[in-house]
Amino acid sequence: MNSFRWMILCALVLPATANCMAQEKFPLRSGEWEAKMSDDSMPNSAMTMKYCLNDELWTRALTRNPSCKIDQLSVTSGGATYTMDCPTKSFQMKGKVELSFDGMEHMTGKGLMDMTINGKTTSSVSHVDYRWKGATCSPDDVNLRHR
Repeated sequence: MNSFRWMILCALVLPATANCMAQEKFPLRSGEWEAKMSDDSMPNSAMTMKYCLNDELWTRALTRNPSCKIDQLSVTSGGATYTMDCPTKSFQMKGKVELSFDGMEHMTGKGLMDMTINGKTTSSVSHVDYRWKGATCSPDDVNLRHR
C-alpha cells in the first residue's frame, strides 16, 4: 500500500495545485521548483521531485486529469484551499488541499485525503514544500519528461 500512496501523492502534487489556480496565472516566480513531499502515515520516507512551473505548464496541468472534480475553491494572495473528488476505475480519492504562498519563491501544501480501494477507506495527510531553484528548467523535470 505504501508505494500506491506515493503514486497517488506524486500524481496529485502538480495537477491538484494547478487546479486551484484555474482562474489566475501562476502566482509565483516562473522556472524550476523543487517539491519535497511527505506523508504522515509513512515516517522518514520523504521524496523530492523537480517541476518546471510557469503560466503554460499550470494551464496544461489543469487538463491532465479531467476525472478530478474541484469544489469550494478559494484563492487569496496568501494561498488557496479547495476540495477534490477523484473517482477512477481502481480507487476513489476525496479530500481537502490547502496551499500557502510565502513570498515569490516558496509555497507549502497540505492534503487531507481519504482513499477508498476495494471498499476499504484509509486517510492520509500529505505535505509538500515547494522552493524555487532558478529561472531555467531542466528537460528532466517531472512535468517535462512526458510532453
